[in-house]
Amino acid sequence: MGQGITRRALTATAACSVLGCAPRADPTEEILFGRAVSFTPPRSPWEEQWDWFKANVASDPSIEIDYFNRGETGGEEQQLFDLRRGRASIAGPSLQGLASVVPELTIAMTPFLFDSEEEVDFVYDHYLLDVCRPLFAAKGLHLMQWVEVGWTNLFSNGPIVRPQDAAGRKLRGSPNRAAQEFLRAIGADSVALASVDIVPSLQTGLISGGLGATVFHYFATRRYASDFTLTRHSYDTGAIVMNSAWRRKATPTQRQTLDAAWMPSPQARASVRRLTAFALDEMRKEGVRIHELDAALRREWAAATASVADRLVDSIGGQSQEVYEAILAGKAAFAAQGAAR
Repeated sequence: MGQGITRRALTATAACSVLGCAPRADPTEEILFGRAVSFTPPRSPWEEQWDWFKANVASDPSIEIDYFNRGETGGEEQQLFDLRRGRASIAGPSLQGLASVVPELTIAMTPFLFDSEEEVDFVYDHYLLDVCRPLFAAKGLHLMQWVEVGWTNLFSNGPIVRPQDAAGRKLRGSPNRAAQEFLRAIGADSVALASVDIVPSLQTGLISGGLGATVFHYFATRRYASDFTLTRHSYDTGAIVMNSAWRRKATPTQRQTLDAAWMPSPQARASVRRLTAFALDEMRKEGVRIHELDAALRREWAAATASVADRLVDSIGGQSQEVYEAILAGKAAFAAQGAAR
């Protein structure tokens, strides 16, 4: 046992000299055991972020976490089920998955709510964390940090450049209400499918396109859909979430280690955005038809989906209005900040 801890401490020290970890806990503290679950693509920015977390946690010999980051414990629904019941301690689910537990999160995916990545970052960091943490706490979860995914766009066989181009088209959206309402608003025949069913459905013609982030389209669907429209109508993110009861078992020093372990948001976001830019460049080189929306077209899309926000607030209920107002307040503060420069 002593030799194992020594080897681990040496590894952690080497890692922390590069990464900069939280202070090491007192090795006499009682061991805090945990399980981390996620579905993380190999050699991706998200794997790099989990590696960062692992190295920082390893700096504290009193924390022992087993990692299941390849979906070994099941899909996102199962992972969240396990997290809420204490069978998992930490998870990295998507915002769409989390909205099944905290429905008010759906409001953040309202179409054309955000205008830039800088605005997204400001609102999420300075407004949404504070308003969402109590909602998570009420479900027995601790919201630790947001995790970048990127803009949601539209892939299709045949161009969809204006909202009316989608009329009658069978397009896939996630089961999340914001995605479904967006597709209905542009007149599409909305088909709710899990991610694993998208490619077979494109191959068989069950759908002719759908919604997805740029990185997802590049790696999963670009060979089955000729066109990619950069609607940038919704911003997709995820979160690192802990089971609250498990976190309460930790000593103050252990909590300090855990809370500081994830990669800082600016660095984590930058790595995902670099991959997104790379994916777009590669698709252009391959001849994928990329459609950009100019200001006039963007206004057209926003007008076609303008009623979605009110429908989401009314149908979801709970603290939806408060979340929506927090986002609007954050947007106003961001705009004021820009005007003052």
